[in-house]
Amino acid sequence: MRIEILLITCLCLLTFQGVAQYTLQGDAVSGGGNCYVLTDSVGGQVGAVWYDELINLEEAFDLQFKMNFGDNPNGADGMVFVMQTQGPLAIGNTGDGIGFEGFTPSLGIEFDTYWNQSNGDILEDHIGIISDGSVSHLNSTAIAGPVAASSIGADIEDGNDHSIQITWDPVLKEIKVFFDCEFRLVASVDLINYIFGGETSVTWGFTSSTGGANNVHTVCLYENATPSGDVILCPGQSSQLISGGDLSMPFTWVPSDFLSDPNAYNPIATPPFTQIYTVTYTDFCGNTQSDEIEVVVEPLEVNISADFDIITCNNTTVNLTANTNFTSGISYIWEATGGGSFSSTFNENSYTSDAGIYVVQISFDDGACTAEDSYTLDLDTMSFSANTGSDGLINCYEPSYILQGSSNSTEAEFNWSTNNGSFFGASNIAEPTVIEGGLYELEVTNPTNGCVSTNQVIVVEDFTEPVLTVGFPDGIINCEFLQVMIIGSSVSPSNYTNQVEWTWNDGEGNIINPNDINPIATLPGEYYLTVTFLENGCTTSSNEAAIVEQDGDSFIDISQLTMPNVITPNGDYYNDNLKPFLKDRPEITALSVLDEYRLSVYNRWGDLVFGNNGLPLAWDGRANGSRLSPGKYLIVVNYKSVCGEVQTGTYTGPLEILYSE
Repeated sequence: MRIEILLITCLCLLTFQGVAQYTLQGDAVSGGGNCYVLTDSVGGQVGAVWYDELINLEEAFDLQFKMNFGDNPNGADGMVFVMQTQGPLAIGNTGDGIGFEGFTPSLGIEFDTYWNQSNGDILEDHIGIISDGSVSHLNSTAIAGPVAASSIGADIEDGNDHSIQITWDPVLKEIKVFFDCEFRLVASVDLINYIFGGETSVTWGFTSSTGGANNVHTVCLYENATPSGDVILCPGQSSQLISGGDLSMPFTWVPSDFLSDPNAYNPIATPPFTQIYTVTYTDFCGNTQSDEIEVVVEPLEVNISADFDIITCNNTTVNLTANTNFTSGISYIWEATGGGSFSSTFNENSYTSDAGIYVVQISFDDGACTAEDSYTLDLDTMSFSANTGSDGLINCYEPSYILQGSSNSTEAEFNWSTNNGSFFGASNIAEPTVIEGGLYELEVTNPTNGCVSTNQVIVVEDFTEPVLTVGFPDGIINCEFLQVMIIGSSVSPSNYTNQVEWTWNDGEGNIINPNDINPIATLPGEYYLTVTFLENGCTTSSNEAAIVEQDGDSFIDISQLTMPNVITPNGDYYNDNLKPFLKDRPEITALSVLDEYRLSVYNRWGDLVFGNNGLPLAWDGRANGSRLSPGKYLIVVNYKSVCGEVQTGTYTGPLEILYSE
């Protein structure tokens, strides 16, 4: 049978060359011959024996020992194989805790000889795998079992020695228990991480206790309790091989080459080359067994590997690993030159953030053989420039702005970002377009090494629009005032230069100075104000108009002026006066729109019988205070209006004066 589990060579050598030391606690005493009495047949005792050297859980182990549970079939409480982190001074509690209670963190393999129903025990003497100082099989700390210790359910408090074997496979993370050479229990558990929180080396040993019931509890660790696993040696080295089994029975090693004694359980092997040895022995149960141990002989070699060859901005820390063909027993010395330094080193691993030359020296078995390797780390942290140009401006003239990103390398990668602005389109180009003001940051990356340069630029946003108040005319247009000024208009804010324009709807309207905030209107109409800020191009047009009105009695067309041909000036207030009228505007009092009105009245003989001074006059048929005689006359009217454009005209026509009774 080939043993696949590798063992810790130093553990075996120390244990069985007389160097191993144990620490006893509580009521435990030495029983002689590698045996330890953990409790006597006295109630209320607790004892422990701890191996002074830690066990490495990263390596496999195969522990073989004997336990004697006393000869009182009604005794208590049993023994526990324990791994814990409190060290060799630890001591547990009495009674059903079996000396294991109180250890946290811990793993225990209990051999329980008392039926404690409150713990979930089975009736038979039993085996269970437990943790964290609790022997209860009802708690979450219970890992495996309980199962009967004996495959036939026999009482193990029979006064006999019972062969125990415990194996650990760190690859499969399996711990197995054998009782009297029979497999009884297995558990899959991550001892390092799940039980011990990352600890790889722990204290191991045995505990026992008694309560109201008791027994003598003895554990015997023989010289070959931990058989050898495969061994690796440097050329010229020797190693002691250890076989498990009953030391009182013969051992045979094949081949016998390069062994100090092929019939000893622990010969010294000095092979010049790799050799597989087969040992045949008798186990504690009287069965013949064969195991193979491979002794590998090869020069010690080392080479350094790194997760990165070059320190860059992407890879700021490099892990250097010293790889060797030896699986254990190696010590490491790291050195840095050429500007290098370590952030930390631990065994085969070292970490650095500096370029330089890194050397590792390894040795095996206290310098029995050595090897060395070096590794050169280069540095590439070159960054490209991040140029952003001058600050930008967006407004109503230019509602977008193209950022002016550039760099000193054509390989540069660009990426713009902003917390308070906005892009139009892609931002991972040198010259993206922005449509809002804000702070824009350019990140330029060297894609070869991930090194980044940054710069910032401010884009100022000015979309301030004019706020308008439309004024009013200072009067109405009439013959006296041919034009009016629109006053009271205002623009805010006041810190801009205003470009003013007044317009009017289709139809009449006219502004003498349409670019003045207070323009002069010469025609009636609805006038609208538009203002543009010259600084940013933003424009506002008013929704309200300044309404300019014209007097309805002004600017009358007098070309249709005419005169009546009969008057009856008899004082009845009807047709008593001669007054002109406008044929097309009969509602207008014609005399009111005339600035000059010259009336000449001639009798039938052509004599001028009446004439006025040119002022508008409603003639009552009198001349020099006396009535003219009834009859027919000729009138000539010369008239003039100067409201707006000058209008003149002449009327000539007959007039009859009648007097009624």
